[in-house]
Amino acid sequence: MDRKTEIIEKALTHFLKNGSKIITMDDIANEFRLSKKTLYCLFENKETLLKEAVDLLWQNFLDEVGVIKSKEENPLLKIIVIYTLAIEKIRNINPIFLISLKKYHHDAMDVYKYYKVFMYENVVRPLLEEAKTKQLIRENVDIELFHNINFEDIDEKLWKYKVFENYSIPEAIEYFIILKLKGILTKENFDLF
Repeated sequence: MDRKTEIIEKALTHFLKNGSKIITMDDIANEFRLSKKTLYCLFENKETLLKEAVDLLWQNFLDEVGVIKSKEENPLLKIIVIYTLAIEKIRNINPIFLISLKKYHHDAMDVYKYYKVFMYENVVRPLLEEAKTKQLIRENVDIELFHNINFEDIDEKLWKYKVFENYSIPEAIEYFIILKLKGILTKENFDLF
């Protein structure tokens, strides 16, 4: 692993735990015993570092999603396993991370939003379409509307309703994923999960 990637990974850990507002480039330079000049040669500014950190966060997640997609046959079970992974990852993120991105780091937030759209368009929608083709879900289901209502802002809902403080991961998966998918299953597949 090169030095730049190591810095991005360590900075990401701090950002996910403490948000981006309180972590300064000085803090990062001090942690790695770098001069600020060296740090600024690697990253134009904190926004650049944050964008690369958010990119790394999503790339790591998408790598794991790729493994899930290659192993499981049933597209709806893939969705459940993928969202189980997502919920476990979200649990380890302090909500202040996204709040600080929204408030102070719009370019980094745009990267985060880009990957959410990418995730829907390249992972979730194709899996739902496959489920529809295999007649696992009802033919009249509007996949985009279903996603927007149920999965679009799952990260924010998990924090808003304090799910991690009050419920287990299996309960979160049941209420946020499985019960919603059950609502669109064909009669023949209602006992799928």
